[in-house]
Amino acid sequence: MNTIRRPRRGRGLHGWLVEELGQMLVNGGPDAAGVLDPIDIGDRYGVSRSVVREALRVLEAKGLVTSRPNVGTRLRPFPEWNLFDQQVIEWRVHGPQAHEQMRDLLEVRTAVEPFAARLAAGRINSRKKEALESACAALVAAFEAHDLGAFTRADIELHSALLAASDNAMIAQLAGVVAEALRAREELLLSPDTLAARAVHLHVELVRAVVAGDALSSDARMRDMLDEVSHDLAESPAGKGTE
Repeated sequence: MNTIRRPRRGRGLHGWLVEELGQMLVNGGPDAAGVLDPIDIGDRYGVSRSVVREALRVLEAKGLVTSRPNVGTRLRPFPEWNLFDQQVIEWRVHGPQAHEQMRDLLEVRTAVEPFAARLAAGRINSRKKEALESACAALVAAFEAHDLGAFTRADIELHSALLAASDNAMIAQLAGVVAEALRAREELLLSPDTLAARAVHLHVELVRAVVAGDALSSDARMRDMLDEVSHDLAESPAGKGTE
């Protein structure tokens, strides 16, 4: 399956190997079902055993693999993966599970973000207002410039500011999950030509409602926004293919 890959995260060989192995495991590559042999991995990717060991430790921390004496390193069952890990989300988005991952992200956002908007409206202060309004201004400017990348960066900044404005530390920590959802939407569902004035309008109205302390309108505007995402997903090739 041909997929769009963002520049690899991580540092040096270790980060690169984590990306390679993680993508292979999540996408059900030919080696995913068997024992991961560190020596074979090192030979195949041309890296040292220490780099392989460190990469496998990272993947184990993400819940993807388990290592046991006399058994070796194997892929763990899907329900045991850390599905909120940003790299795991990214790997699923760029593989055969793309539609399921996009759907899961949308459902999590629908469960959390309208409530976060209500909380933010009731707990807003001058610093939080400034962060929301600054991100919104950047979003509008990116739309007017027809700059999809800048639009997504501003969108991430806005939603992160909103979650932080909820003044709930656990909700705020979901900013990374939402950021991955927004990046995936850009890559899989949008193009510069599909940026819509309605989407910008909904963001502007959301920020206005939160800044005004209107909890009900904040909730409603966020739900309207997520309905647009749901429509985009349903109309995408992947979405139609699952009907």
